[in-house]
Amino acid sequence: MNSNKSHQEIGRELDLFTFSDLVGSGLPLFTPKGTVLRKTLQNYIEDILEDAGYEFVSIPHIGRKKLYEVSGHLEKFSEDMFPAMESKGREYILKPSNCPHHIQIFARYPHSYREMPVRLAETTTQYRSEQSGELEGLTRVLGITLDDSHVFARPDQIKEEFRIALEINKKMLDDFKLDYWIRLSCWDPDNKNKYLGDEKHWEETQKLMEEILNELKIEYKKVLGEAAFYGPKMDLMIKDSLSKEWQLSTIQVDFNLPERFDLTYIDANGQKKRPIILHRATFGSYERFIAMIIEHFQGAFPVWLSPIQVAILPISDKHLDQAKKIADELRKKGVRTQVLNKSDTLQAKIREATLQKMPYLGIIGDSEIEERSISIRTREGEDQGKMDLSQFLKRVITEIEKKV
Repeated sequence: MNSNKSHQEIGRELDLFTFSDLVGSGLPLFTPKGTVLRKTLQNYIEDILEDAGYEFVSIPHIGRKKLYEVSGHLEKFSEDMFPAMESKGREYILKPSNCPHHIQIFARYPHSYREMPVRLAETTTQYRSEQSGELEGLTRVLGITLDDSHVFARPDQIKEEFRIALEINKKMLDDFKLDYWIRLSCWDPDNKNKYLGDEKHWEETQKLMEEILNELKIEYKKVLGEAAFYGPKMDLMIKDSLSKEWQLSTIQVDFNLPERFDLTYIDANGQKKRPIILHRATFGSYERFIAMIIEHFQGAFPVWLSPIQVAILPISDKHLDQAKKIADELRKKGVRTQVLNKSDTLQAKIREATLQKMPYLGIIGDSEIEERSISIRTREGEDQGKMDLSQFLKRVITEIEKKV
């Protein structure tokens, strides 16, 4: 019998997220613990992007209807969009995609070829109107939060930017210990009306992506009909510990939106030239990624990801003050710590912390206070014995830094 649980079941047990009929299906509400998990992921990827030369921007959640007419979303993607909202004679739409807004940031002034590439990044939510029967936990939602990035590059820079994007994705896969394969998602030449742009652009772009993958000696599988409407894309297909397959990261090369928005940069001869846009995300949807890692780890997250990294268990009320002092010391060093101070037996507290899959349980009693130590157990039930607090702290911080 398969004892593995779904992310919905684990999410309820660990109190990571909830749904409300009043808010609506497909609109998850993340609890304090679930929000710690999201923030940890966001800090992780934004640190990597910053190191790679990305700059962060912030955009609103709506845009004028005209914006999506120019981008082609209304022409090719309207079935997946929320209808326009009219307010005081103006029509706005909940953004189905972030790229049109990021394009307007790039277009705010003329860029020199020396400034290229321009790498813009943001963690933000976009909205898709799914049928209620298609919604499922965190994997199919109405509000999709992305670690979304757009690189505006010269044609001679696109291979290097693609390589950088792949390196970022590979680091994530290594840190999360995930197996993957690469899908090159191409257009369907028998159904050209689904896509923007002409056949020449599509074939050239797909050929370029194949060249890049071959040069980097990356194996991939070519699949027709899975491209975005504005360009082909490279998708990372992940297998979790249950052998369930997920599409996460994506990298897309786009010639079409620069044309539609008439984007230019100034070359070395003072001439206007058309940039290429690289659309990329590492996690893809935060919601889907969280669902995947919940099931992959079955809620037993590695220390660096765990919403609560150390649970402090006072044996009785007389040990509570010392437990709080130790928790404060751990928190000051950046370790997420919770004191289990219910008037329960020690065994009940151990059971609660274990069921909540907290990586480390620190027990405080008379002898620990006397010896200025802490007795450590793991969530797997291994007794690690007494440790000096500084010794334990060093161990936890090392595990967090090494992402083990």
